[in-house]
Amino acid sequence: MPRSRVLPWMRALLIVLAVAACGDGHPQSKAAAPTKERDQIRVMSYNVNFGVAGDASNVAAIREAAADIVFLQETNAQWETALVDALGEKYPVRRFDPPTEWVAGGMGILSKFPIIKHDVLTAPKAPFFAWRIVLDTPLGKLQVFNFHLRPPMSDGGSWVVGYWSTREDRLREIQYHLEALDPTLPTIMLGDFNEERGVGQALSLLEERGFADAIGQFQGTKRTWEWDVNGFMLKFQLDHILHDVRLVPTAATIVEAGRSDHKPIWADFVRIDP
Repeated sequence: MPRSRVLPWMRALLIVLAVAACGDGHPQSKAAAPTKERDQIRVMSYNVNFGVAGDASNVAAIREAAADIVFLQETNAQWETALVDALGEKYPVRRFDPPTEWVAGGMGILSKFPIIKHDVLTAPKAPFFAWRIVLDTPLGKLQVFNFHLRPPMSDGGSWVVGYWSTREDRLREIQYHLEALDPTLPTIMLGDFNEERGVGQALSLLEERGFADAIGQFQGTKRTWEWDVNGFMLKFQLDHILHDVRLVPTAATIVEAGRSDHKPIWADFVRIDP
């Protein structure tokens, strides 16, 4: 067989084998088969923490992850300057929206791929806005929602009370944002959800709609966030990368780097339409 025909066949076979190896616990994708050779992209989410704006270790964590698209929460003008100065050549497509009412509400994106559409979503009574971004990627048009849902903290500042009392607030946010979903596009929903799988109502709703969490699949319940409260260290998995049935993760990790209270997370995806 000519070499020009062997190499594409081998690459397609490697993708199929990689997907099969990571398919356990992911019933959505088990029956899927690639319709043609596809590329792979790496998508990252990172709540960089507005309080350590410009921190070099956070910037280094983003650089070393080598993601194709980086979605950020808690950005501000200082974060934008630091990230563009350090990573601008690597990521020619960039956008930052400043915080509005809450100082932790900014968002940013660093991308190697063009942005086709950018929507700012503002749920009623939500402290932070969300994004819906459509990008032109090697996997085709990709729809990504970037979330920073309400923190599990009561209006009075209690984490204990807020852990139980704010679940319906996050559910209402997700219900509102789902109205912007284009069901014809492969979709990723990521960011700081401020809740854990199996507990949070917002995540449960997304799972009912057919979304699966790449971080949970590859990392179990390992924490992505930690915070010292009077000498007691709170540790939860609050950051997630969810995907629909048209996308299959081949790897996902929680990066032990940076000075934010959140850890960077990323996942690699191939597209395999059912």
